[in-house]
Amino acid sequence: MKPNPKLSILPGFLFVFDIDYPHEGAVEELICLADVNDSSDLIRIFDAVLKPEFVGYSESDRCWIIDTISYYLERGETFVEVLEKRSFLFSDEIVDGCGFMRVLLECLSLYEGEIGKVKDL
Repeated sequence: MKPNPKLSILPGFLFVFDIDYPHEGAVEELICLADVNDSSDLIRIFDAVLKPEFVGYSESDRCWIIDTISYYLERGETFVEVLEKRSFLFSDEIVDGCGFMRVLLECLSLYEGEIGKVKDL
């Protein structure tokens, strides 16, 4: 049975960008220097920091995260509550929570597609 979308799972998922997450120095610097409001920088950060974590999740957890973000984007969620629960390493505040989550969803969907291709080999 597929779990229902839950906004409450997203702050934990985004912990990898939190100031309290045990980062290596180079990764911490990469996150701090990124323009969190620029989609190109977000993609670069997601690929470097989030992708290795995400691909290690179970298929059901990966799908649950993707489905949750998609569900709440479709309903016009601002994600303010999610983003305020983290103390991000980003130097700037996230101006557009929906934009941030849209870029995140695109990246996660791409990663999921890559995992599917590898499984098909």
